[in-house]
Amino acid sequence: MYPVIYPHLPVSDLDRSTGFYMGLGFTLNERLSNVDLSALNISAAIVLVLLPRPVSQEGRTALAFPTRGEVDEILAACAPSGGRVVSRARLRDRGVYLGTAADPDGHLWDFLCRDGEPWEGNL
Repeated sequence: MYPVIYPHLPVSDLDRSTGFYMGLGFTLNERLSNVDLSALNISAAIVLVLLPRPVSQEGRTALAFPTRGEVDEILAACAPSGGRVVSRARLRDRGVYLGTAADPDGHLWDFLCRDGEPWEGNL
């Protein structure tokens, strides 16, 4: 068994932000969601919690995928879902393929994969 991570993000418009993240392919966790918050399943070990609160642009979240194609796919879904790509994916230092996007509230997400190697959680 592994621990589940519940990152919390303040959002200015709960419905808009919920739609954005569902547009990226995350699924609504109906058991945890209610009129005051949206919980979205990113994976079996990560549930993103959106809370209507004053928004700050502190911090940054990174989400690793097994392949470049999956990184490109989620970045391509950002703009149609209401976000924006800040930097297109490209190969960076240490074999990391990485692109950055902002959600509707400006929260930054790095979407990445380790080029040519299985992801093991460390760069």
